[in-house]
Amino acid sequence: MNYTKQVREYCEKNANSLIDISIIRNSVFSDIPYKTLLKIFNRLEDEGVVHTVSKGIYRVGNKITNSKDILNAYTQKGKGMVVGYTLFNNIGLTAYQDDKVEIYTNAIANKQKTIDDFLLKKVDLEFTDEIIDLISLLEILDVGISMKGADVLSYKRTVKLLALTYNDEDFQTVNEVIRYKYSTIVKLNELLKRLDVENTCLEIYQEKICQRN
Repeated sequence: MNYTKQVREYCEKNANSLIDISIIRNSVFSDIPYKTLLKIFNRLEDEGVVHTVSKGIYRVGNKITNSKDILNAYTQKGKGMVVGYTLFNNIGLTAYQDDKVEIYTNAIANKQKTIDDFLLKKVDLEFTDEIIDLISLLEILDVGISMKGADVLSYKRTVKLLALTYNDEDFQTVNEVIRYKYSTIVKLNELLKRLDVENTCLEIYQEKICQRN
């Protein structure tokens, strides 16, 4: 098949979506030389079929890309989740807002990517509801009660609710991919003990440290 026709048909099937060249070059267009693929997208941009959102990121069609589009592209359907102060804002722990929206996502090829005010970090996980709850708990404990503008009552209530959903299997999955501080896992263990939630999180964490060393 003609390379340009192949790319054009892909764009037609993915109207109004975001396309990350670093992802599709291997997953969709592995038969097209990379430089040729870039030239085709440049040509399609000249034709108005796509437009550049950020380096290596294109939007199919003429619709203006907004923050919600970027957020959805990297978090929906198990692709990722917001973390940092955006997460803390969303669950009512603080009104403080950071300049950057930080996202853990499996939908980028490189370790990190910036698009406008979004900082994307590659995390090779399927973001199920259970995994999102556990990461949320770990992110909150990692910053702790000293987070800027923290609502102490909301903090305590939230970590308790999230801790009650804990299980070792999910922790092992997350611990394989995201490296949290030892002090954070100690906080998690102490919290789980207070709530009588069975766990071996410290043992799982320490075993992983031994493997890394």
